[in-house]
Amino acid sequence: MKLNELVRLRNQLCDAIEITALNNELEKNYSRLLNLSNEIDEELSSKIKEIAHNHKEINELFQRDIAHLYALITTIQEKINQLSLRFFAENYQFELKYLDAESIRNTRLIKKDESFDQTLIQRINLYSNWQYPALEIGCRDGEWTKFLVASDPLYIADVFPDFLSSAIQQFPPLYQGRVRKYLINDFYKISNLPKNQFGLIFSYNFFNYLSVDSIKQFLIQAAEWLRPGGTFIFTYNNADLPAAAAYAENYFMTYVPESILVPLAESVGFETVFLYNCEPAYSIIELRKPGELRSIKVGQTVGEIKQIIN
Repeated sequence: MKLNELVRLRNQLCDAIEITALNNELEKNYSRLLNLSNEIDEELSSKIKEIAHNHKEINELFQRDIAHLYALITTIQEKINQLSLRFFAENYQFELKYLDAESIRNTRLIKKDESFDQTLIQRINLYSNWQYPALEIGCRDGEWTKFLVASDPLYIADVFPDFLSSAIQQFPPLYQGRVRKYLINDFYKISNLPKNQFGLIFSYNFFNYLSVDSIKQFLIQAAEWLRPGGTFIFTYNNADLPAAAAYAENYFMTYVPESILVPLAESVGFETVFLYNCEPAYSIIELRKPGELRSIKVGQTVGEIKQIIN
């Protein structure tokens, strides 16, 4: 079986049986029947006890079946782990697959999904405001930069200078001068960014193409750039979803399952605040640096911006 087929089967088996509910009901029935048997004459009591013990036997058989099911899921997971090993090695080369902005424009695209986009915009709006600077990593042509303009100041970063220029062309000249631009070196290093400054770091359709190790490098840096209580939101290719696993198999995106990313982020020191998965393969993770977010600003030195319409 292919990797994405194994992932689908594992997920379907995990969702196949509501274990807790069935176990609780059988336990409750057993207890109720035993209690009833103590309140009536001996002849009827023995028959009710027999039914109660049948429930107990059913529950024991059920638990054995569940153990077999878990063993099967474990076997499938082992096969997934074996097949996915090559992606961890090959993801490095995948990062370097397209070395110019135009190729990335034409190939690294996420199909529009209104529900996913609205959820992501809502999460941005929770944190983007004039009290704190924001950083967008992988701004591309600025498709999502426009949703971050409430932050003051706004920093943008990308691997290619073309994208940095393109991202701000949608804004009036006066605002363009306020946006601070930075280049990303080696696909994961941004030099000279201020530490403990940002209230929000955001990235769309950039981490979807990075290896786990490169994402870890960004996580380590983001933990330094963010203020205590600051938020890091980004999309990624959650290969715990069958379609996302297929993307990795076909070398469209990298292999970064949620089951690996969340412990990785938490090992760096982040708290996981929000996870969102939308079929077939749209995923958001929202992380928070521990602490209380504070600002010394009492007002903006220039007019507050919520949205720019050019």
